[in-house]
Amino acid sequence: MSDAAQKRDHVCPRRRYEVHLLCILEGDCERCRYIARIRPCAARSGVHAETRERVFADECELIATMNPLLPRGSDVRDVFEHIESPNGFFYLLHLDSEEARQLGWQRELSSGDRV
Repeated sequence: MSDAAQKRDHVCPRRRYEVHLLCILEGDCERCRYIARIRPCAARSGVHAETRERVFADECELIATMNPLLPRGSDVRDVFEHIESPNGFFYLLHLDSEEARQLGWQRELSSGDRV
């Protein structure tokens, strides 16, 4: 791991998220709408966390957003066939809060938080 990556890991706490990438066909034109659904991974299998969603303008925006978040050597373009399948494609990613926000995650404010 690079020095910059190690420093980032120490500065920003990371959390594991499940990211579901999928394509939904719009109408008769067969235009694909790319979506990322994100939720924190629960330690226990019976716990269902809230899911958030981000809709991308096109596949270029999906690629530009996802690739920096993936492990070194991974490229979201390699799994487009799966993303465009009926089940989509799942990633388990360790993200900091800013990276998760890029995919649509915003934590709920508790009563003690300031806006």
